[in-house]
Amino acid sequence: MIDELNKSILEEYQKDASITYRTLAKKIGEPASTVFSRIKQMKESGIITRIVPLVSSVAVGKPTTAWIKINLDINTDCCDFAEEVAKNHNVMEVHEITGEWDILLKVKVKDNLSLHDLTKEISKLPGIKDMQSLIAFKTIKEDPRIVI
Repeated sequence: MIDELNKSILEEYQKDASITYRTLAKKIGEPASTVFSRIKQMKESGIITRIVPLVSSVAVGKPTTAWIKINLDINTDCCDFAEEVAKNHNVMEVHEITGEWDILLKVKVKDNLSLHDLTKEISKLPGIKDMQSLIAFKTIKEDPRIVI
């Protein structure tokens, strides 16, 4: 449940998940034991799914952000395809979408040649009718935090 206390915890925790429970508790004016208990409950209930560091794609040599739109053949199961394409380590996000396209992928790669190679690799998957890539010239904002 997201009550006001959980909301306060999540707002601070999303800023820096390496913060100690004691420091987080001081920031929100609650005992550390309460903060610990609430975070544990939110993990167990699936509100907090995992805690990972945010890594700079530029710093690790993958500065190119692109989206790949995919249309599938009428006989291709969208869910099965999405699960298969999600196995590729360059694919960061897989979305089944409405509208003109069936699948939207977000990818991070080294450069345009790497994107070319990735699209060739993805195009080998069965069931693709059409595919199109969009490349970001510049990223102004990329923030995985959820406003609560």
